[in-house]
Amino acid sequence: MLVITLGDPHSVNIELLAPLLRKPGLLEATPVVLVGSAWQWRDQCQRLGVEGGSPQLIKSPAQVHGPGLYVVEVGPHEGAAPAETLDPVVRGAMSLRALAWLRQCPKGLQRLAVVTAPIDKYACAQAGFTHGGQTEFFADLWGGEAVMILAGPRLRVGLATNHLPLRDVADALSEDLIVTKLNLLIASLTSVFAQVQPRIAVCGLNPHAGDSGLFGDEERLIITPAILRVQAEQVAAGSGVVISGPLPADTAFHRAYHGEFAAVLAMYHDQGLGPLKTVHFDTAVNVSGGLKHFRASPDHGPARDLFLQHRASSASMELALSLAMNHLRALAPSES
Repeated sequence: MLVITLGDPHSVNIELLAPLLRKPGLLEATPVVLVGSAWQWRDQCQRLGVEGGSPQLIKSPAQVHGPGLYVVEVGPHEGAAPAETLDPVVRGAMSLRALAWLRQCPKGLQRLAVVTAPIDKYACAQAGFTHGGQTEFFADLWGGEAVMILAGPRLRVGLATNHLPLRDVADALSEDLIVTKLNLLIASLTSVFAQVQPRIAVCGLNPHAGDSGLFGDEERLIITPAILRVQAEQVAAGSGVVISGPLPADTAFHRAYHGEFAAVLAMYHDQGLGPLKTVHFDTAVNVSGGLKHFRASPDHGPARDLFLQHRASSASMELALSLAMNHLRALAPSES
């Protein structure tokens, strides 16, 4: 099944999703389960003047029978008011209950893909969210390491660290962490993005990649040993993967954008996402690579300033749905 968590109700999420779910073939191909406020879905579709369909109300995955549109209600009382009037704690709690519902999915379920609509991180924190973001939540939920990958038409970026204060990044980096993230990035480039024998650039942490130790020694002590370990493993496996770095971040993304690298591993959030969003602001997708099940999200936030205005671009959400459906098709049993 395809599960879509509706995220923050005071957002463009429903506005983007409702038209996309009407695309031919989607609801005929797989069960699509919306998890959020059914009241908000109906209210916002009505206010927007868009067709929201007639999703079947369910409580558990066991009630999903065949392709079609289903909805799980997570906010029938406190959510039954215009989204723009809801307290941030209420909105955050609704987002968290949608994520928590995924714990009900059977552990043996093989064909599962999740698309998460954006949440308001501050509202979720006020409601008790203890994770840095949804990527960290899914790593905890499904028990494994994940690499956050932002991918657009010409630039793909993986992150060694995700949502951390900048002052904490250097202490969070380790050789083992970078080895793990590099291996997950390589696997995801192959399985999700169909990259064969990819070339990968690894950024340094410091200006000029440390400039031979002049501006820092993380490159020499941590990043270079990690690259050498992973490259040796790839050579031994005969994979054809080539890893370059540590490279100065001020040139690595330019080189990748012009086709020299299939992806860049950045050391921290804004080092990677600043360049990516400059060139792919509304055409990139966020994928959690390396997890038990597929999870993707549009590469933008709730965009409350565009709420109910018919101005938000659906390109990123559409790409997230497309990748999720491709993943489910790839897992479908072959007809023979």
